[in-house]
Amino acid sequence: MRKEIEQVFVRYAMEVTVEHRETVQRTRAFVQSVRPERGDEPFEVIPPGAVEERFWRYLGSAETPLEMGDRVICGGKSYIARNAAPIYAGSEIACYWAVLHPEEETCAGVHGRNGENHDGNGTGQNGGG
Repeated sequence: MRKEIEQVFVRYAMEVTVEHRETVQRTRAFVQSVRPERGDEPFEVIPPGAVEERFWRYLGSAETPLEMGDRVICGGKSYIARNAAPIYAGSEIACYWAVLHPEEETCAGVHGRNGENHDGNGTGQNGGG
């Protein structure tokens, strides 16, 4: 079954780059924009100053592992995997699933790539000390 799934990625998915631990690998994946349902129209304009709530769903090849904190570069934009897991078909990994957020949303007090704390004071605690 894994072979058939890989053929779908090769034929239909877009090319992305995955930075996983110390490796950088080009692969094929589906990356789809998702917006939490609020009952708004899909074409709603976000007011100035509002926080963008959109995130991206990733479904990628079993050949390229993806874990929380890994970086995905797609369409010239960089995203961080906020949640990721393998999807199994029987006992083998069929593909990887993840929730991606734009990398620029990583900010002070929020854990970024590989769980690093970016609180600006080097203590790993918000507020110093």
